[in-house]
Amino acid sequence: MAENKTIEATVVIDFRSKTRLPIEKTVTMHEKSTVFDALSAAVPVVTSRKFGMDHFVEEIARVRNDFASDRGWHFEVNGYRSNVPAERYLVKNRDLVKWLYLSAP
Repeated sequence: MAENKTIEATVVIDFRSKTRLPIEKTVTMHEKSTVFDALSAAVPVVTSRKFGMDHFVEEIARVRNDFASDRGWHFEVNGYRSNVPAERYLVKNRDLVKWLYLSAP
């Protein structure tokens, strides 16, 4: 019988706003969970099918991407940005997943 191993990760949502404080939650999930799974376990998320992804993150905790102003959600794991989509990036135990609302570089 296969064991259902679990891991913990900390999810931080940084709105980059003086009026909205960051959210930080530690979530427990299955061992093969993704960055998207961790995000969804921590806060309300709205996604769409876009750019070849099933779960392109459009909105986190009621803050939506603003493509007209070149602002949107980006994530990093343990301080490193990824070129892998959140729905495909596997989380390891004790990872720090940080979502940042940033202007385009």
